[in-house]
Amino acid sequence: MKLRDITSSLTRRAASSENDLGFGSGITSGEDRLINRDGSYNILRRGGKAWRPYQALVEMSWLRFFALITAIYIVVNSIFALIYLTIGLEYLSGAEPANSLVGDFFVAFFFSVQTFTTVGYGAISPTGIAANIIASIDALVGLMGFALATGLFFARFAQPQSSILFSKKAVIRPYKDTPYESFQFQIVNQRNNKLINLSAKVSMSWVGEDEKGRKVRRFNLLELERDRVFLFPLNWVLVHIIDKDSPLWQKTREELEAMQPEFLVLLQGYDETFAQDVHANSSYIFRDLVWGKKFRRMYFPEEGHTVLELDRIDELEQL
Repeated sequence: MKLRDITSSLTRRAASSENDLGFGSGITSGEDRLINRDGSYNILRRGGKAWRPYQALVEMSWLRFFALITAIYIVVNSIFALIYLTIGLEYLSGAEPANSLVGDFFVAFFFSVQTFTTVGYGAISPTGIAANIIASIDALVGLMGFALATGLFFARFAQPQSSILFSKKAVIRPYKDTPYESFQFQIVNQRNNKLINLSAKVSMSWVGEDEKGRKVRRFNLLELERDRVFLFPLNWVLVHIIDKDSPLWQKTREELEAMQPEFLVLLQGYDETFAQDVHANSSYIFRDLVWGKKFRRMYFPEEGHTVLELDRIDELEQL
């Protein structure tokens, strides 16, 4: 191979690696997305994962969080109930034996709940050193548990999150009155807060072949008509002009489908509510593309105001 060819090959590889967002060139199945529509990575981690209780409890869904807290609450009080039963209900003054193991368990369980939560109705009280020691430990565990749960609740509520909504479809349509076509999608802020200096990056990923005919995943950072807005009060239609420098240049639908493309979107802006940067990610694949249509206008004037209809983000109309 000539030195010029080697240099050209290395240059192409360097340019591709600069646009690589971190997924590498080895994912070539093209069966689904690299980034899910909700912004999460379409990657399942197995074996040797690092697990940290705080991060796991903050990052899990609200449903799983409440289910886990409830389960821990029941398990801990059940353990203390078994300990009280082992000592004997006669050391719980005011407790009436139910003459059955299950009934006695529930008597001890609800006493543990009262001690754990420091409610203390006063109907039942521990007697003897052993019962008082267990009740003291029960109350201490309850205080520590509620302190941890309160901290986790605050951390979850205070976690900065963007509420940027992406259109479900992206369109390929002529660009204004030019001979070029364009790739377009739109976003809108669902909240009424201020996002400042919102910047956008769109990278196109597709499956191609290297010099040896092997399948590799390629990346190309798409040049946008506008990649930053200083204020974001309305919707924003992001536009990539398909010119000669675009990887979409003169591609038919069939050719584009064979490329197994994915358009990876990365947004970053400053959120005044949280006083820090927030991020949002999403992606579009071939089945999300629509030809020959445009997005319907989302805002209109009304009685001295500009009304932004968030529900119109997915509405399309013929050119």
